[in-house]
Amino acid sequence: MLTHNTPIHLHSLSFLPDRGEVVIGRTDIDSYAVFPEDGAALVRELQAGRTPAQAADWYAGRYGERVDMGEFLGTLDELEFLADGPLAAGAAPVRWQRLGRAMFSAPAWFAYVALIAAAVALCVTHPSFAPRSEHVFFSDYLTVVTLSVFAGQLVLTLVHEFFHVLAARRIGVGCRVRIARRFYFVVFETVLDGLVVVPRAKRYLPILAGMLCDVLAIAGLTVLAYLVPPLAGICLALAFTTIPRLVWQFYFHLRTDVYALLTTALGTVDLDTVTRGVLRNRFHRLVRRPGHLVDEKAWHPRDRQVARWYAPLHLVGYAASLVMLLVVIAPLAWRFFSDAATQIASGSGTAQFWDSALVMTMTFGQLAFAALLAWRERQPRPRTT
Repeated sequence: MLTHNTPIHLHSLSFLPDRGEVVIGRTDIDSYAVFPEDGAALVRELQAGRTPAQAADWYAGRYGERVDMGEFLGTLDELEFLADGPLAAGAAPVRWQRLGRAMFSAPAWFAYVALIAAAVALCVTHPSFAPRSEHVFFSDYLTVVTLSVFAGQLVLTLVHEFFHVLAARRIGVGCRVRIARRFYFVVFETVLDGLVVVPRAKRYLPILAGMLCDVLAIAGLTVLAYLVPPLAGICLALAFTTIPRLVWQFYFHLRTDVYALLTTALGTVDLDTVTRGVLRNRFHRLVRRPGHLVDEKAWHPRDRQVARWYAPLHLVGYAASLVMLLVVIAPLAWRFFSDAATQIASGSGTAQFWDSALVMTMTFGQLAFAALLAWRERQPRPRTT
């Protein structure tokens, strides 16, 4: 039990002054919060060994007002900044830091530029190698195409996330990869929350590293298709199907890499959540339901300021995704599934029958997995101890 006359113990915390405020966090569990400068100073005094009572007296003498230490300590406890006792000296080093430095060293950048230049030159001199939709159907069997592209893109997606991980660990930021959902997409996601305690200029490479990987993948697969003709079909199919994944990063409303880039440049704290709250409040005001309004006092001022003009863009992004679903994806899927269903309904054991059956199973399996993730997101999560 905490007493105001006994020194408290804090976990190892990182402090980053940013635009008149201070971001404080535990990088080991990705728990972060924005404090005013005086609040951060109070945390430092507690960290230096003052008891809560001594820290309160220090704060009153320094800033001319009393602080509610009970409430302040409660906030630190909610953030899991408080420790039960003295901590062991030193934190575990971040793994793969040397590999990250090598992957983004000067020689590596020279190799990346050379690879991209070679791919561009190849596409100019041999236009048949330039990415195009015809490259996807390198086999007459949909199963071969589906399995090859699915497996290849799964690997390339993991490499995309691995680039994020290495770029972050290069500067000592721990991170992890998880499976997540964005609207009707199932995605891999690298959690880069630790970047909030890193100077802003050092955040951009970890954020953009995945898109760099996609460009390198397209270039590398194109060159490999030229150098190894037997692999040309699958290489060119994977090169083309990587392009939509690269373009998808510009769907900022789905919290993609470009969204992270935008929020970092604008200095926001939780723009997506605040934007959703702004839109929800506007809707409830429109339908005259004041009892359903979200309290805006808890929002960061910078988020409120940016959300005013970002909210319409957020809606436009979702509208574009729905239009794409209804106008492009749904009609193509209907034709694809109707042809496959016709083959299955025939009941024959032909290769076309099993080809269609397997593709249908894989497709509906992915949709079921997305639905499962959506359901899990709505389940309450136990607090980490």
